[in-house]
Amino acid sequence: MDVQYINPFLEAFTKTLEQLGIMDIKKSNITKKNKFYVNFDLSTVISMQGTIQGNIALSMPKDTAQKLASTMMMNMSSSNIDDMVKSAIGELLSIIAGTASTMLTSLGISLQISPPLVLLEPSDINSLETLAIDFETQLGKIEFNIGFKM
Repeated sequence: MDVQYINPFLEAFTKTLEQLGIMDIKKSNITKKNKFYVNFDLSTVISMQGTIQGNIALSMPKDTAQKLASTMMMNMSSSNIDDMVKSAIGELLSIIAGTASTMLTSLGISLQISPPLVLLEPSDINSLETLAIDFETQLGKIEFNIGFKM
């Protein structure tokens, strides 16, 4: 995976969270996984087809998902991972993917993205090598997974 194709995803992630008022975003760890999997309480995954083929995913603990969804829904809170929380977190990844896709077009990359899939348990997605970037935010930990081939 070439860093010039990874950076638009990371930039889109940061810009999208900042637009939600989440400003204190710190990269805390970068791990290379030998396959694409998510292992937190709530994850959302998008498939990518085109010049790049693979997946991106956000994975986070339950409390982070609830706080993030509340922020997205103008402080409407939820005590469970309900349909509104799942929808909000899925939409967040869709926004990130769409923003990154737009940035990648300037590099000559054609990309089609799928609707988000929300998972409520650890899951293996595929056998692609994956970069997992941990971010610490004021709302909690978010792991951003990027795995693709060209």
